Amino acid sequence: MAKKVFDAVATVGKYTDKQGNEKKRYTNVGAVFEDDQGRLSIKLETIPVGPEWSGWISLYPPKERDAAPVTEHSAAKANAYQKQPIDVDEDIQF
Repeated sequence: MAKKVFDAVATVGKYTDKQGNEKKRYTNVGAVFEDDQGRLSIKLETIPVGPEWSGWISLYPPKERDAAPVTEHSAAKANAYQKQPIDVDEDIQF
């Protein structure tokens, strides 16, 4: 079983914050996984394009994501929007 060991991040531009400081704009482009034998694999979700991308992708330890509350929509999305079976014994109220 592969384990995520890095987030793959690209710098895709710059912006100026409210205090007038110039900051870099980052986007997560994928992840690096390590298998049981120590081999690394890169899974790219997107490839940045445009004149502001230098061609470099940086690797950072993965950020811990706060567990969002499970909603009907997030549960449906996690199940790839699969249709739920209908209980035919239920009375349909009109």
